[in-house]
Amino acid sequence: MKIHFPAVMGVINCTPDSFYAVSRAIEPDNALSRIELMLREGADIVDIGACSTRPGAAWPSPEEEWNRLEPVLRKAKEMFPKTIFSIDTFRPSIVEKAYSILGKFWVNDILAGSYDKAMLPLISSLKLPWIAMHQEPYEGPEGIARFFQTITQTAALHGIKEFFLDPGFGFNKDVDQNFQVMESLPSIVPRDDKGEPVAPLLAGISRKRMTYMPLNITPADALISTSALHLHLLLKGVSILRVHDVAEARQMITLFKKISIFIN
Repeated sequence: MKIHFPAVMGVINCTPDSFYAVSRAIEPDNALSRIELMLREGADIVDIGACSTRPGAAWPSPEEEWNRLEPVLRKAKEMFPKTIFSIDTFRPSIVEKAYSILGKFWVNDILAGSYDKAMLPLISSLKLPWIAMHQEPYEGPEGIARFFQTITQTAALHGIKEFFLDPGFGFNKDVDQNFQVMESLPSIVPRDDKGEPVAPLLAGISRKRMTYMPLNITPADALISTSALHLHLLLKGVSILRVHDVAEARQMITLFKKISIFIN
């Protein structure tokens, strides 16, 4: 199934400790209900994770991560066979097992292949799309630009044809730094010989600190601020919004398309 950008990626957290409690779907039936709802609301991709990656979270063992994922993936494949899924993992063993159930899916890799040297050859051999996220120590937008350039070279080296760049909002960045990165978009993305971006941008800011701390509210109250920043990100050239609230993100894309008619 072809993705038409801008696109919405809905988040399913099969974890007991993800930062936004409403997003947690520990029981498989709950996860499947949330997938169904997100698809009805217009999700283009559904991202399923079983390892909380919020700052300071303790990672489960590979066995525990797979035990959380497996029943959801088996049922999801059966119930939603045409859906594009993404698996939020940095472990090649999880990718390999998920592929045996789902076939092709996207690999949402917050460590960009650095956790295990087997990850990138595996993604290449299975011909899977790869999302590479920045979470190195923050060295300004220039540091992220260098990271994206390295990712571009790494993808080419491993023969990974389809990849996406994620600035990693909230990872090793404080609130002001997150806004600095946002305002640097899309200039930090490498360009090809024709001057076009080498890969689409994905952004995950949904209900994160930058959406609620400046307003002295909580993540539960940050839907309006998240939506406002989503529209700004679309205007900055972001192609995929990774979100908890699919219907509202879809509304922002509709408004963006209206605005775009009048942008040269």
